[in-house]
Amino acid sequence: MVSGKMIKVQIYRSPSVEQQDEAKQGTYKEFEIPDIGKMTVFSVLDYIRYNQDSSLAYYKSCRIGRCSGCIVEVDGKNKLACTTPVKDGMKIGPAKGHRVIRDLVTEYPNNFSFTVRQDKYDKH
Repeated sequence: MVSGKMIKVQIYRSPSVEQQDEAKQGTYKEFEIPDIGKMTVFSVLDYIRYNQDSSLAYYKSCRIGRCSGCIVEVDGKNKLACTTPVKDGMKIGPAKGHRVIRDLVTEYPNNFSFTVRQDKYDKH
């Protein structure tokens, strides 16, 4: 149900779409989106990419909280984008402890398993 209410989120943006952001020199950009209820971080990222900024880069895989490939930093903690509910004023950035490629896309070590136990990351 659309309430007409808008929420604001801050999303990390790399300085260039053509070069890797290894030094993490990007900035946070504020986006305002309609609050349609029961949205996840993925819902917000999809809305922004398809309606406001098609250059936004993020990783999307299983979308059900099983693979751990969608790890992002939400308000200072690494969380799964596919299961984390959105709140007004939320700050979303690249996962801590991983090298930033661009925006929210990070590089994982060769030995990183996307089948990590889910309790390793805060789901909510």
